[in-house]
Amino acid sequence: IEYSSMTVHSILIFDRRGKTLFQKRYSQESKKEIEIGDVVGTEDEKLAEQRKLVFGMLFSLRELVGSLAPEGDQSALHTVRTGACTCHNYETLSGLRFAMYTNNDVMAGLNNTNSKQASADIPSVRTALKHVYSEIWVECVVRSPLYQPNELEAAGESKEGSGSAVGKFDIRSTSFENRLDAYITSMPW
Repeated sequence: IEYSSMTVHSILIFDRRGKTLFQKRYSQESKKEIEIGDVVGTEDEKLAEQRKLVFGMLFSLRELVGSLAPEGDQSALHTVRTGACTCHNYETLSGLRFAMYTNNDVMAGLNNTNSKQASADIPSVRTALKHVYSEIWVECVVRSPLYQPNELEAAGESKEGSGSAVGKFDIRSTSFENRLDAYITSMPW
């Protein structure tokens, strides 16, 4: 059985208020110059604007899905597919949102296979995001003795300068990123 290979472009983690807690870009394509409408500025400003747009899109689409779902049904937004890429979304009960951008070939190989066992052996992206939350985020970040809810340093905050990040828990001080990288590279897709 041959599976189409999937490229993970980036992973973003947001809190319930839209603050970006973590961002990691993987593919070389996502590291190219970012063009966002008429936004002029440094690459950091463009990335900050991109993070706001991603969270806004996920928030708005989730609200739309919720308003269209039958009353009493629990609605959720799992995947948004565009012509360029697919955004996979996993939202926790505490309001954390894990978003993974991939190319559109993620399920192409799985949909073409005749073996249910083969597709059962390969975790879906949603299952992978759930694993990232429950097995990596919780273990590395939440269970850290330095962790305090609502005291996480946002991605892009710097301890020098404004002083807004002083005293906040830095996710980079944990093994989260290393364990995340190891898990993502071990995936068969």
